[in-house]
Amino acid sequence: MPQSRYIQFFILALAVFIGFYGYIGTMPLFDLDEGAFTTATREMFLRHDFITPYLNSVPRFDKPILIYWLQAASATIFGFNEFAFRLPSALASTAWVFLIYRFVALVTDSEKAFYAALIAATSLMPTIVGKAAIADAILMLFITMATFAIFRHWQTGRAVYIRWAYVAMALGFLTKGPVAVVIPGAVSLLFYLSTGRWGLWWRAVMDWRGIVLFLVLAMPWYVVEYLREGQAFINGFFLKNNVDRFSAPMEGHSGGFLFYPLVTFVALMPFTGLVFVALRNIFTDVLPFRLNTLSDEAALKRFGWIWFLFVLILFSLSGTKLPHYLNYGLVGLILILALYFPKISNRWLHLMPVWIFFVLLLILPTLLNILIDKINPLYVRAMLAERNTYFGLSWYLPLSLFLFLSISAAFFRRYSLVFIMVPLALSFSWMINSRLLPIVADLQQGPIKAAGLLARGLPGPALMYHMNTPSFGVYAGKILRRGQPESGDLVLTRSNDAPSLNAQALFEQGGVVLLRMR
Repeated sequence: MPQSRYIQFFILALAVFIGFYGYIGTMPLFDLDEGAFTTATREMFLRHDFITPYLNSVPRFDKPILIYWLQAASATIFGFNEFAFRLPSALASTAWVFLIYRFVALVTDSEKAFYAALIAATSLMPTIVGKAAIADAILMLFITMATFAIFRHWQTGRAVYIRWAYVAMALGFLTKGPVAVVIPGAVSLLFYLSTGRWGLWWRAVMDWRGIVLFLVLAMPWYVVEYLREGQAFINGFFLKNNVDRFSAPMEGHSGGFLFYPLVTFVALMPFTGLVFVALRNIFTDVLPFRLNTLSDEAALKRFGWIWFLFVLILFSLSGTKLPHYLNYGLVGLILILALYFPKISNRWLHLMPVWIFFVLLLILPTLLNILIDKINPLYVRAMLAERNTYFGLSWYLPLSLFLFLSISAAFFRRYSLVFIMVPLALSFSWMINSRLLPIVADLQQGPIKAAGLLARGLPGPALMYHMNTPSFGVYAGKILRRGQPESGDLVLTRSNDAPSLNAQALFEQGGVVLLRMR
């Protein structure tokens, strides 16, 4: 553990840069989600309407307005590009890491605060989702702010924390809707009940100043949107994208009850070993339900487990399952991991998962070469055609170096495991966010971006055929037409669907074809 506060801050700043900023301006937008959000933001300017988001001329009631406003503000300053669209999420994730550090330092000490912030800034899923041009990083910041404020209210009894919680929930409600209230509300109820403070919780809920703050911040847009769109807004947002999403799978995103428990171990790499340590102590952390004898650290462990387990169970019961939904509860588990971090000693437990992952990345190019002829559908095989151009010295050298150094650390005991995990976490995050993710973006989205940029300079309406990649419209600078292709249209489609259309091929790359209809 670096003792100097300045060294801690330097390491955290480096982790934040690697995890959230390094390639946000060069990676093409990912479809479906990034493409849909950025299309709706760009269309606000084209329609001169900053109240109702539209996705290719159809109202998009999937998410409330705040993420679009933030992306629009960034695009006004930096232009319509990947950096501008992702910057609000990166800034929110930066604030999220700082908030975690500050909170843990207040409740425990600066050492555990450093570990909590390091885990948050280098783990697999928080870094991937944390810079995406979608609503989740913004929501994560507000859910974390609200839930931390609730714990501080439990500690101090000060009403100011309840008002901060209401402000954060209001902003979260304006970012993604009811989930921003359900999670802090349910977690706080369970935690206050477990400590015999039901009355304190109820008085906090009924704090009229907090309620007024919530209504003033969150409700005006909802009221205006309802007055403009009527029942269609209620059906599209509250019923379809909240009630229906929970009760049944949407867009094929389903999974069994073990889906999120398994995701947990992958999401928090390279700290999978710490998850096992935490699980080994779960019963002593949560039980027995002592009421007035909890130390701050013991209370924080119970609070973290209630937070994480509530989110885990809630979304395990949901019909629609997406991996990043678990992010809303991972903060609770991150708090627990930070408390156990200084005591880790089993090198094999904590280093082995990273070794396995690095070895898998080393052999990935070979596996792709062996299996390429068996990969279906055909457009995926075409997408991977240029894969070997990315897997050269810049891929093998750092992976081999990181693997060699981490294996050496297991046998040479000069440095503690706690110390070793710091550079290992930075190395892991760099490999994921600076090497693997840009390669995936270029292979999967690069052809769509290239086709869109070509279409930008060509006349005629554009549309997608048998594919849903709205980022094409962002790069083409066009509102994509819906329906069947017509004469003169620019059509983006998969290479295996192109022969069915009477059209001239203008561009073909990576399984993607841009056509001009005859």
